[in-house]
Amino acid sequence: MPTRAEILDTLAASQTQVLAFFQGLSLEDLERPATASDVPGAAPWRAKDHLAHLVQNERNIQHLLRHALAGEEREVFLRLQYPQGMPLPGILGDLSMLTAEEEERLGMAIAQINQAYVDAHHEDSMAMLAADFLVARQETVNLLHQFTDDQLAALVPTVVGDTTTSDLFAGRAGHAAEHMSLIEQGFRQGV
Repeated sequence: MPTRAEILDTLAASQTQVLAFFQGLSLEDLERPATASDVPGAAPWRAKDHLAHLVQNERNIQHLLRHALAGEEREVFLRLQYPQGMPLPGILGDLSMLTAEEEERLGMAIAQINQAYVDAHHEDSMAMLAADFLVARQETVNLLHQFTDDQLAALVPTVVGDTTTSDLFAGRAGHAAEHMSLIEQGFRQGV
């Protein structure tokens, strides 16, 4: 479990890496297809789309973290992680217990939400996306300071299993690194 200081260092290093990566891409690379969308028939994601998604993801995690800070009950906290209006699986909080149909339905519901956000921000400039990312990351850091050490060490339920609150905070860096890697792979493979 990462400490508060380690989380702050991780988030700061990640912020620097994300901005350097995206601002280091040419205008052509920012706009060209990088990865296939998870929604069949949707346009491939550009590098800029991945940055928009990172902003969305950061804000989604903040929403969960605010509920964790409020001490939300387990079942309510888990329900918050499933797309609104989606039929809930029989077992919440254990991805391995989902039926193939439930897992597919969850994956598609999340993909559609992600695609809708990317579509809504399709015309945003790199400057706008970078500014949104910085604001969202600062909000994450501000939220971190509201948690006690005990709250950071507490387990919270997620759709894939229980994790510590501190891991939810620190996980933003891993999520960003994963997307930068996907973009690089997509460029090499010529999506």
